[in-house]
Amino acid sequence: MNSCIYVGSVEHIRFKPVWHRLYYSLYFTCIDLDELEEIDRAIPVFGYNRVRLVSLHDGDYLTPGSENIRRKLTAFLEEHGIATPVERIVLVTSARLLWNVFNPVNFYYCYNASGQLECVVAEVNNTFGERHVYPLTHQEGTRGSYPACFRVAKEFHVSPFNDLEGTYELCFSAPGEEIEISIDLYKEGEKAFTARLWGRRRPFETRSLLSVVLSHPLIPHLTLGRIHWEAVKLFFGKKLPLHHKPVPMSPMTIKKLPPTPSQRIFMGMIEGLLSSVRIGVLEVVLPDGARKTFGTPEFSSRAARIMVNDYSFFSRVVLHGEVGFGEAYMEGLWDSENLLDVLKLLIENRQAISDGNIALSALSRFKDFSLHRSRPNTLFGSRENIAAHYDLNNEFFATFLDTRMMYSCGYFPQGSETLDEAQLNKILRVIEKARLYQGDHVLEIGCGWGGFAIEAARRTGCSVRGITVSRKQYEYARKAVQAQGLEDRVEILLQDYRTLEGTYDRIVSIEMLEAVGHEHLGEFFARCDRLLKPDGLMVLQVITVPDQRYDAHRSEPNWIQKHIFPGGVLPSLTSLCNAMTAHSRLQVEDVENIAAHYAETLRHWRERFLGAERQVSGMGFDRSFRRKWEYYLSICEAQFALRVLGDLQVVITREGNRRLGSR
Repeated sequence: MNSCIYVGSVEHIRFKPVWHRLYYSLYFTCIDLDELEEIDRAIPVFGYNRVRLVSLHDGDYLTPGSENIRRKLTAFLEEHGIATPVERIVLVTSARLLWNVFNPVNFYYCYNASGQLECVVAEVNNTFGERHVYPLTHQEGTRGSYPACFRVAKEFHVSPFNDLEGTYELCFSAPGEEIEISIDLYKEGEKAFTARLWGRRRPFETRSLLSVVLSHPLIPHLTLGRIHWEAVKLFFGKKLPLHHKPVPMSPMTIKKLPPTPSQRIFMGMIEGLLSSVRIGVLEVVLPDGARKTFGTPEFSSRAARIMVNDYSFFSRVVLHGEVGFGEAYMEGLWDSENLLDVLKLLIENRQAISDGNIALSALSRFKDFSLHRSRPNTLFGSRENIAAHYDLNNEFFATFLDTRMMYSCGYFPQGSETLDEAQLNKILRVIEKARLYQGDHVLEIGCGWGGFAIEAARRTGCSVRGITVSRKQYEYARKAVQAQGLEDRVEILLQDYRTLEGTYDRIVSIEMLEAVGHEHLGEFFARCDRLLKPDGLMVLQVITVPDQRYDAHRSEPNWIQKHIFPGGVLPSLTSLCNAMTAHSRLQVEDVENIAAHYAETLRHWRERFLGAERQVSGMGFDRSFRRKWEYYLSICEAQFALRVLGDLQVVITREGNRRLGSR
């Protein structure tokens, strides 16, 4: 018989941030799955899928259900594309003692027909009732006395004293007279934790089984207690901080928490809303694998899928509406293989499934509105609001912007331009619309990292004064100007437009007006009127919402206003014209909507950002932050692609401008 019992020990050592050791004796079983029925017949105190002193039940392993373990494991390997020819499977586990079992980890040794080890599957259970599987298929060679070693990224939350960062190295001896398994967790190249399971073989027979059970009668009942007691010592004794349990997002997490009664109610409410989907088809995959489909495919070829990772997704959306939907993505409560398609489908059906249909979200919207109102764009407030976004890290923005660091819509006349080419096209169009010439004195309000100011001065010979209230942008732009040797023609100031004096031939502002706010639009145009010379020109590039949605937009703050641009409000064309008319002598000369080019710009940004995930992570930005930015870039791309948002290039002048007909 290949199956046996091992009597040995478990040892855990934590190296960082404090040293801590756990050690205890135990017994465990090593069972050839093909021998289970034979063991059941031969050993009276052992039962396979029936209650005995010691027993093993198929339902305790892998996916829920009574299907036998071997078929479950084979199906799992096939489903996940692991083409491993498995002839024999040996399970290392702690069997039930009467009714009790909790296995922090089980190991499946998978052998081919020649008796060689093809792979090992590690099945991990946490104390929350979740289960995750790590298929270990690519051996990393040997280590010391271990003939098989594997490396795999950590994906599953086990201990509240560890986050999800790091890599496991798992090493296995062959199950022989002795067995030894080690698990090392490495973080930033250094060992942070190690676990070791060791045992000496005893035959799987009635006398041996009774002997180890009577010698260690409480072992299966002590596992959870030991875990909780060690947690108490680490938290209260060694002051280790706790990490919030993340939502399991990997498809390898094969058992998740069931919905609570309230979550079932919220799920029903969301299903009721989604039943109104008329454009396209939306499939919702629940944490237990169940699938629900909404929509009418005959009206649209668009199809999208939402994978719900945790049932709290439904309560978050019901109670927090559109803001909660985005926050749920940040937290990993839901996912999709194509986030952009999901957002486009929901936008196209927004009238039918508006969160305004859920009265429970009203309190949350009031709370978000209060937060938005607490971020006014005063002189001090503007600097705080801008810093919250633009002062993240210049290196971060460089991961997805072009070489000029232009954080605004590019221009793709052919559709095949690179991002650098598209941004240069945009700069040249603004130069042309502003009619910039040598000798002109230009004010750029919101100069960003200096890309436009440098290019305009270099190409036309004009002089540019660029202002920003972001210190990080100010420092970067000044260095960029110096690197180009343009200090005599380009001046970068850390200053608010409301404190400027003097007059300028031209004023340019590229996607800065969104940060001004509804209450300050009139003040903005009044100041520009004062700063612009009598025959001057002004060019604005500004993201807009349709006039029909402007009042709702500024009174019901959305996810982007809460998490990306605090204090920001997108104007509408009418609101711009009304503010301009009421507070200045300025008037519109020309308007062009380049929104279609913004969808393409955002596609470039999104793809570059996702491609730089490791670089962004190395800057200290966590998974929630990275998902926030993926959602932000995707929802903006979707809105511009569907013309939900506009991006206007507006040429502004005054009545009787004598220079418009010249040059």
